[in-house]
Amino acid sequence: MLRIIYLFSFLLIFNNSFSEDSVFVMTDSIFTKNALQNIFLDTIVKTNNSTQRKTLLTRHPPYVESSIEKPILRNQFASFGQKFLRGAGLVFAAQEATVGFTYAMPKHTSNWDKNTSESYWKNYKIAFTQPPIIDKDKWYINYLGHPYQGAYYYNAYRSQGAKTWQSFLFSVAHSTFWEYFIEAGFEQPSIQDLIVTPCVGSLMGELFHFATIRMSKNGFKWYEAAFVSLFNPMFAINNGFKRFNKKTPPIK
Repeated sequence: MLRIIYLFSFLLIFNNSFSEDSVFVMTDSIFTKNALQNIFLDTIVKTNNSTQRKTLLTRHPPYVESSIEKPILRNQFASFGQKFLRGAGLVFAAQEATVGFTYAMPKHTSNWDKNTSESYWKNYKIAFTQPPIIDKDKWYINYLGHPYQGAYYYNAYRSQGAKTWQSFLFSVAHSTFWEYFIEAGFEQPSIQDLIVTPCVGSLMGELFHFATIRMSKNGFKWYEAAFVSLFNPMFAINNGFKRFNKKTPPIK
């Protein structure tokens, strides 16, 4: 059932991710934050009235305001519910892919108990009746793989304009969910993973986010786009890489 939910979320998000509105637009005038937000909302309302239904996953294109060179990210002015729904859908899809990849790894690498369904439910019971343990995973899994995992949890929300503390809390929540509701059937929840994934992952995620925003100011070169795709894939999915040039008429 969980896999069906993940697959549905992934298809829903994928359908709304790679659209023409995922572009950076340069504006020529100096706007206050409120004025810029009003223009943004008016554009969305007009678009919705003419071509789209207004849903929780309504497309919110990102902009760059030229006077301050500050990106306005997709969903930045959207409600908390929309950011959460989109971010959670992306994370669940990524977690499903991680389950498949980890399950395919040799047991001596993953340390997952993949014997029978009986052992799976037994492990679940142990996870909720005994405290987490210090696991014996490979160092690159615990201290490279898990921070990377935490970083894309973090940026699933940060790349939508969420605040740093909000993104950190979401990373904590998704890390805990992973340990107790997904991985718990294969191995005992890990102390390192519960701490390293959200904490180090959020630090890495903010570093990747900062670097991505800096790159976006003058448009992404091919190697910058490759870097973002690898280290900040949630930004790539949420915002894309295109940016209008000077010949492109402004949005009215």
